[in-house]
Amino acid sequence: MTLAEQYRMNDAILRYPNAALYGGALRSHPAVAKHAIDDAPLEVIDTAGRGFEEETPEASESKANEGEAALAAAEVERLLEKGLAPADIAVIAPYDAQVQRLRQMLVARLDQGLEVDTVDGFQGREKEAVVVTLVRSNEDGEVGFLADIRRMNVALTRARKKLVVIGDSATVSRHPFYEGFFRDAEKQGAWRSAWDRC
Repeated sequence: MTLAEQYRMNDAILRYPNAALYGGALRSHPAVAKHAIDDAPLEVIDTAGRGFEEETPEASESKANEGEAALAAAEVERLLEKGLAPADIAVIAPYDAQVQRLRQMLVARLDQGLEVDTVDGFQGREKEAVVVTLVRSNEDGEVGFLADIRRMNVALTRARKKLVVIGDSATVSRHPFYEGFFRDAEKQGAWRSAWDRC
């Protein structure tokens, strides 16, 4: 792959997707490499052990996760406290049922310009800050849609200055891509426990 320069995201956000999917061939333009909202451009909030179980809504094959949705809503408020406008923030989920749950929780913020959408709905877009909820949390380690790494990469590369990823490492890390993602987050000092967040 030829060397490519990217003009969107902070280096900390680029780091893992670049290594895992692009063979390290991407480089950040100096104008964006260090741009940030705070001193933690990437935060990965691990919900393992919190009891935030996924659910399948009635008459649906989609998935939702009430605990993760509440945590994502709290992270939006945290970003707003840092001075961001709602229109500078997006919340992305791989499942429509989670998107609908989040829209109910954040309805007042939607009126102010916050965007909440599916991974596919956010393709080709970018925001100053993005909160991603991975949703899956089950004893069997089933990841469903998350196994489509190319599509999930979209979610992980929409943020310019701040990316917050919420997920259950005990479930999603059964897939090698996410196992590497959580391990890399620890290495970067970006790993957080959900116990410390709410």
